Amino acid sequence: MIPTSSSASTNGCDNISSNCVVWQGPDIACIDLCTGDTISDVTAKLAQKVCDIITDGVNCNPDLTGLDLTCLNIQGTTPTTLVPVLQAMVNSICGTSKSSSQTPTPSSRMSSQQQVETNLPMMTLPACLQYNDPSGNPVTQLRLDEFATLIANQVCTNLQSIQAINTTLSNYDARISTLEQCVLPCNQVVAEKQVIPTCIINVGQLTDVSVLLLALEVRFCALETAVGTPAAINEAISQTTIQGSTDMLSTNGTYASVTGWKSSPSSLAQSVQNAWSVIDDLYAAVTSIQTNCCPTGCDAITFAYSTANVLDANGLIDSINFDFSASTIPNNFVSEPGKSIITLTDVDGNNTTAQVNVPNLQTSSAGYNFLLPANINKFGDITVSIDFGVTDDITTCDSVQGSVISSVMPCPALLFSGITASGAILEFTNIYGTSAVFTVKVTDASSGVVVFTDTLTNQPAGASSNITGLNANVLYNVELTVAIQGVSKTCPTAELTTSSNAAPCSAGMDVAFVIDYSSSMGSEIDDIKTGFASLVNTIDTSSGSNNYRIGIVTADEKGGTGQVPNYNTCADYTALPSAQRIINTGTGATQFITAWEMFADNNGTTAQAQMAKLNQGVDGTCVNLGSGQGAPEPTDMAIGQIIESSEFLGAFRTSVAKYVICITDDLPGGSDDQFGPVDYAYIGALTTTANNAGIKIFVLGAGVNKTYNNGGTTVYPWRELAINTGGNWNVDEDPSTISAEIVSGCGS
Repeated sequence: MIPTSSSASTNGCDNISSNCVVWQGPDIACIDLCTGDTISDVTAKLAQKVCDIITDGVNCNPDLTGLDLTCLNIQGTTPTTLVPVLQAMVNSICGTSKSSSQTPTPSSRMSSQQQVETNLPMMTLPACLQYNDPSGNPVTQLRLDEFATLIANQVCTNLQSIQAINTTLSNYDARISTLEQCVLPCNQVVAEKQVIPTCIINVGQLTDVSVLLLALEVRFCALETAVGTPAAINEAISQTTIQGSTDMLSTNGTYASVTGWKSSPSSLAQSVQNAWSVIDDLYAAVTSIQTNCCPTGCDAITFAYSTANVLDANGLIDSINFDFSASTIPNNFVSEPGKSIITLTDVDGNNTTAQVNVPNLQTSSAGYNFLLPANINKFGDITVSIDFGVTDDITTCDSVQGSVISSVMPCPALLFSGITASGAILEFTNIYGTSAVFTVKVTDASSGVVVFTDTLTNQPAGASSNITGLNANVLYNVELTVAIQGVSKTCPTAELTTSSNAAPCSAGMDVAFVIDYSSSMGSEIDDIKTGFASLVNTIDTSSGSNNYRIGIVTADEKGGTGQVPNYNTCADYTALPSAQRIINTGTGATQFITAWEMFADNNGTTAQAQMAKLNQGVDGTCVNLGSGQGAPEPTDMAIGQIIESSEFLGAFRTSVAKYVICITDDLPGGSDDQFGPVDYAYIGALTTTANNAGIKIFVLGAGVNKTYNNGGTTVYPWRELAINTGGNWNVDEDPSTISAEIVSGCGS
């Protein structure tokens, strides 16, 4: 561009020299262009690059070093530039197009034979020629030349086989000709052998062998028809069920002890030998029967009977049926006058009689029905005596037999209504009338202690008893005893469970957390601290929203008396009011029960803050974990402080749901660091206190798996406390499990 000296503009553009305009783009190395070059330089460099491309483009031959050209089979040195490689590719394509003529290519690296074999087609073998190669792989195709070789070998094999067959056929032809000439029949004259039979035919005379053979066949067929085929004989032998271990009939011992007994007969002779042994035994047994059988006179008579109670609509005995079908009395015998008398005697000494004809009744399916009169006490045992007697006018046979008919006193069904936390109404049907006396006894199912009794007299058909003085949510056994006409019967017990005093969660919740603060509980306490906010949210939601109170108590101990807790100097501990810090001197140990958070309305925020202080707290130095001397921990003492009259966290509100959630990995140890009979009894006392106050106790952690041998019975103390108070137990104590138990408890 040539600059002009004119300052005038043309077509709206100013006349500016190209040397005055510079390139402000990036550096471009391939054309040596730099930022700051003038437009004149830029244009010149671009124009020069275009010319170079036009001039050299057709001669471009890039370096192909590293390219794998093996498949082209290029002779000599492998080229590294484009043009020779393209030429080799053209040669290879042209060579391939000519391969159909199977003419070897002189320039190929393969031999002529290899080139020809490569171009031969693959042939599929027929099924009869397929085989497995030395590696066990099936061969179903071969190259044409190999296919032809395989067929040629098979043809040779077939020719050899045909030659062997022809030789064999020639041999067979000669032998058949000989048979036809000599056997069917023989054209030559041959003298037949003769023998002298001794019993079959022509006894003592020379006889042709063929004649004797025919006679033998006739006799054999007749014998087989009479005796049976070998298969039939073997089948007959196998039919016997008598073995060597079978007991003999005529004497002690088994057939194996008989001389000549064949344990496993395999022939007709052996089977017959065993049969004779059995026949001899049967003969001896029948002889003994004939000698000792068939008694005469009274020896032929059997007196026997059985009884069955006939009940009325209420299940009370109405009559007694006598069955004499077990008696055996010959037809020539009849009842003896004044005999066959049935006498029934009750517990009061009253009796009644009836005469029966036993010879007639022995064949009666209905038997004899003895209706009980009014003077017989039907509620006690009844004694039966039968004076049997029959005669045939020559011999008189007598026998006195007796039995006892047990008392029949039906027990009414016990029904409960109006069940409360302290009692219920017992109802039952009185089938005995107003003279019956009923006694009601209520027993605590777990302790066996009688807690209520009631005596009912002059009861109507719909009898009832008002049971009172029971504890809430406790299983009781209720027992009813019936007494009438001097006879009594205690009926099976019925179970009664009183209702719980627990209020629904939606009415509000007071939740006390009791935490085993011994040295083994570090990780469990950290988990609860982490998830305590979610627990507060669960309680808040379950309580009907913003109507809850939370308390937090820890329990631990040290061995010896006069001890102080590990956190005695911690400011978070010393700042608590003294009433919230119990230090109890027990037996050989000191217990520390601490109330970190008292019951307060909707105190979730402060409860979280107090929970966060546990297990070295927020600064990592206090409140340190307790000692937990010995295995059991004083967690039961802590629960007692909360639910008993001491009201350690403050009084539970009335008419709200009351929960105690205990988290521990061991049994409770009371004040002596041991779990024994006293501690187990205290678990029962805590159960009663909690039920009467409507408090549900939940126990979580490994402690629920700890057992106690209670007089030979293995029990789970923590599980019993939880279940018997309407709560629950779980070996897992993570916050999600605690939340689930709270929600589940609210739904029950």
